[in-house]
Amino acid sequence: MKDLNINKKYLYLITPTSILVNNKKFKNFLIILDKILKTKKIKFLQLRLKKKNKNLVLYCLKKINFICKKYKVITFINDYVNNEILNFCDGVHLGQKDITKKKINLITNKKKLLGISCNNSKNFVNKSIIYNPNYISFGSFFKTKTKKTKYIASLKNINWFKKKFDIPCAVIGGINLNNINKILETDFNLLAVCSGIWDYKDGPVEAVNLIYKLLNKKK
Repeated sequence: MKDLNINKKYLYLITPTSILVNNKKFKNFLIILDKILKTKKIKFLQLRLKKKNKNLVLYCLKKINFICKKYKVITFINDYVNNEILNFCDGVHLGQKDITKKKINLITNKKKLLGISCNNSKNFVNKSIIYNPNYISFGSFFKTKTKKTKYIASLKNINWFKKKFDIPCAVIGGINLNNINKILETDFNLLAVCSGIWDYKDGPVEAVNLIYKLLNKKK
């Protein structure tokens, strides 16, 4: 992430959780994904599949990573860490409950990028910094369909983090075109969006175009 401008905001696409319902649906997803990444407005993509067979995850990752490489999009995998999976992604995103010394060492040894969720906790941030993450994420900021929301993250924590640490800050959780303006007021770097793009009424490509325009709107 050496080419990342710390003063700029980037769009971070999270894959929908339903892409593995059947093979036909996955093929359709890949077609749509290609159209989205073709806009050249996505900087990062995260494959997020919880509690799935690792062979199935690897199969999906290979297909998705191929498209990401085509458009020079940085590919992250959520949680899954082994040598074979790390060969087909640029980095790994870990939640607080996913962090283990073995995973961190493997990610570091393979020279992969590392993103860590800190929810809404400054304490988690301070504990996570020792792993030298490439970014820290806060969330959820709004109710989301992707995961159960136990609390709402504070926007003040984003600005606190940016004043204290010189690494990128990601925001995630229920962000869409109806509530994005609240987030835009803060000093984040990576805007992670899932259903706000995939479920947009005029389609995901249009959602990406609109969000990108807002991210790059001159003040």
